[in-house]
Amino acid sequence: MARKPEFDRDAVLENAMGAFWEHGYEATSMADLLKVTGLSKSSLYAGFGDKHALFLATYDLYRSSRAENMTRVLAAHPAPHGIRAFFEEVVGTGTEDWQRFGCMTTNQAAELAQSDAAVCTRVAEDHQLLEDAFTDHLRAGQDAGSVPASVDARAAASALVTAFSGFQLTVRAGMDRARLERSLAYLLAPLEITATE
Repeated sequence: MARKPEFDRDAVLENAMGAFWEHGYEATSMADLLKVTGLSKSSLYAGFGDKHALFLATYDLYRSSRAENMTRVLAAHPAPHGIRAFFEEVVGTGTEDWQRFGCMTTNQAAELAQSDAAVCTRVAEDHQLLEDAFTDHLRAGQDAGSVPASVDARAAASALVTAFSGFQLTVRAGMDRARLERSLAYLLAPLEITATE
């Protein structure tokens, strides 16, 4: 009978995720992973398989965490203000990991998605998840009278997903946040019913 690994799997995944998230897949060496996880090479392989398998496990952990956060933020605000709050987290102050390192999905769309089918599938799933969530949020706002009935919720959501990647890359590059805030205001203006409407 195989011996149960003698380490905290969740902690190992969290630490490995941080390395992959900050540096990307290719630039994260096996030595880096052994250092941040505290595992020997044999333990790491026995517990997770190869580097690619470990990466996918950490990426899935990231995706689950960010999906939960998105659901929480959207649910906490009436439409379309949940989308505003979601983007404001991205713009933020630049101190959180997802601001300093960018969105892991956006990063992997650029790094591996074209050459790695497993990563490509995950990137596509994440984009679809965002689009569906934004669409539902906007339609709820239309039902409540806070989003104009003339808005094509699906098309608007799709455009917002595309904008999301641009915001992530711009924040990671340390660009002017005032410019991002102006851009966000412009993007969301057509989705809000004003007092004069």
